[in-house]
Amino acid sequence: MNVIGKVTCCKEDTKETRLISPDLFNQNIFIHETDVMQFFKDEYGILCDPAAIKMWCEVGLLPVFLDGCNKLYLRADLQSVLPSVLKSDKQELATRKRLTLFDFEDQKSIAIGSSTLVDLPCEDLQKDPTLFSAIRNLMSLPPFTEDSPECDLNMPYFSGSRITTSSKQVFDFAKKQVLLSRKVDMIMTSQFARSAHYMGSKRALSGFIVEGISSVLPESGVIVDLMCGSGVISGAFSRVWNTFSSDAQDFCKILSIIHSGGFDRVTAQSVISKITPHIKHNFDLLNGELSDWLEAEEDFFCRDIDETLLSEYKEFTRNFPTLSNGKKSDLWDPDVAVSLRRDASFMTPYCLFTAYFANVYFGLRQCVEIDSIRYAIDQLEAGKEKSWALGALIATLSALGSTYGGHFAQPGVDYEKMTLTKLSSVINTRSFSITHEFIVRFLNLSEQGETYSKGITVIPGPWEEALASLDAQLQGRDVLVYVDPPYKREEYSRYYHVLETLVRYQYPSCTGKGLTPKPGDRFRSEFFTKTNSKINVIMVNLVTNILKRGWRCGWSYSDSGVADICQVIMEVQRKTSCNIKSYAVPFQHKSQGGASPKNVTEYLILFLPATAT
Repeated sequence: MNVIGKVTCCKEDTKETRLISPDLFNQNIFIHETDVMQFFKDEYGILCDPAAIKMWCEVGLLPVFLDGCNKLYLRADLQSVLPSVLKSDKQELATRKRLTLFDFEDQKSIAIGSSTLVDLPCEDLQKDPTLFSAIRNLMSLPPFTEDSPECDLNMPYFSGSRITTSSKQVFDFAKKQVLLSRKVDMIMTSQFARSAHYMGSKRALSGFIVEGISSVLPESGVIVDLMCGSGVISGAFSRVWNTFSSDAQDFCKILSIIHSGGFDRVTAQSVISKITPHIKHNFDLLNGELSDWLEAEEDFFCRDIDETLLSEYKEFTRNFPTLSNGKKSDLWDPDVAVSLRRDASFMTPYCLFTAYFANVYFGLRQCVEIDSIRYAIDQLEAGKEKSWALGALIATLSALGSTYGGHFAQPGVDYEKMTLTKLSSVINTRSFSITHEFIVRFLNLSEQGETYSKGITVIPGPWEEALASLDAQLQGRDVLVYVDPPYKREEYSRYYHVLETLVRYQYPSCTGKGLTPKPGDRFRSEFFTKTNSKINVIMVNLVTNILKRGWRCGWSYSDSGVADICQVIMEVQRKTSCNIKSYAVPFQHKSQGGASPKNVTEYLILFLPATAT
């Protein structure tokens, strides 16, 4: 079979002849799109239906990888759909199609062997990404004996699709898939999943990822979410598997605890009763220094929006003393207050947010409330009550911050360019009481926490330390480590420094418009590099570290990422003895700053030690 050769590629308006990289084929990992039919003939002595292959690719069910302009398939992916590439009985399938509930000329159907049809919806297939991994797992089933050839079974499937089959085994498998998805949906539709804004969150892809991983990890297995971010995927995993969660940033670990459930509304009410006097105590102390400023701000919130208010509010924000502008008043000097607390962070009153972020990411009164709630939380003993209260406060700040694109790399307000429309929005957001929103979120999250209590074990990061700490604990267990690294050279510690500062509460250094801690004072991910080849090396190192422990690895990535997916796969295969399979789904990435969403392909790539089944 000829898999290496010259291919004509289109580049802008010119034609370019490019040699396909031999390295991509020297380990027999990839098959070029032009060699798929020959592959099945040579390897298995069968003819496959080219129309079926074309259909799978058109709707995104068969993962396609790009090397330049060349479309490649993983050999293992083609092998996994072998039961579905056999020539089907056209007459039998046509009869079965007439039994389905769909009757549209543009209706597409996926044939799986000669016993099963999945009718796809006419609308957007991406309504539920789980469809893509679910059908792939159906395709990978071994041929079953037909239990009821005279009686077709049918049921609703994912994303408005419907499955019709004469195989009882296929029907039962599909029902299990739907039940698994419902377990995940219990958290994805709750406030857990909306607890904090986070770039690259996999909330919408949770079902797709869980279904894909279920093909290689039994429910008795263990899953490690190595870069948990907002904790959404950890929460989804915990509905199925014993779950460990890790991240280099402390606020991410707190969010994972929230997603684990196991709290209740009565306990939350008790915690609120405990901390309310402490909130009032800290607020009163700060109010003694800031009463005139707080009264002035309150007056702005009660007036009509007009040019006079715009001018006065701008003046107010310029003159209020913060650490970044070097100003002070008779009773309030943020430089002195911060200097004293850098050596004694628990000094009262707590005033970090007031000194740093007032009129930047939050209003003045909101910052006083944040500091006061944070002080009150520190009066709780370390444990679940403190973690849940912190988690509710993180979610509150994430929801009410004046940010750009939902993160804290830069403020969402430029006062010098502020219009009346923007002022109205700012006044509306900053009129919200942080204390009220915190209590509401705390109670709601806790009430939903009653429905699930399997729990998530949190492990300190970064990833090398997390893996090392789990070696003895998970010895002899079925383990899959899920990794979701940054797709771009984003410095996440800069994008979420406000949330990390809230948890650590240590009066950090600050620089620039975003008031971020100086680079040496915040966590720097190794993925924050300008060299693409270095990203490849880091990913290979990460995956091989996992595989050498005898564990499976699941890697989430996008074709918009800076790493070369094909090169990473090839290098991992070269360094370890492993099997590789993948899932893919067309997806839209929401862009920052109101830019149009970007169409991408999201991949779940599973690396399995050669000894794993």
